[in-house]
Amino acid sequence: MEFIDTPGRFGSLVRSRRQALGITQRDLALAVNVGERFIVDLESGKPTCQLGKALAVAKSVGIRLTDQAPVPSADTLPDLGPGDAYPDLPDLGDEA
Repeated sequence: MEFIDTPGRFGSLVRSRRQALGITQRDLALAVNVGERFIVDLESGKPTCQLGKALAVAKSVGIRLTDQAPVPSADTLPDLGPGDAYPDLPDLGDEA
């Protein structure tokens, strides 16, 4: 099982499944009712692709997304401050 944690890995998986099915990017776009450019962008790992369309494409090539992570409980979560909820995002300071 492959761990999909970046848009690039997701796009690569979509591309490999599409190729395994023997269909072109254009055929896939027509089947899912999206533009061919969307398929090109998705397969290249463009991080701003629309999630709904990306999920439709994934489903059409047989990719099933599941969450197998354990559900955290309140006592297992770290005590986070307001700036710690999304540590990868820049701190924009107090907007008020």
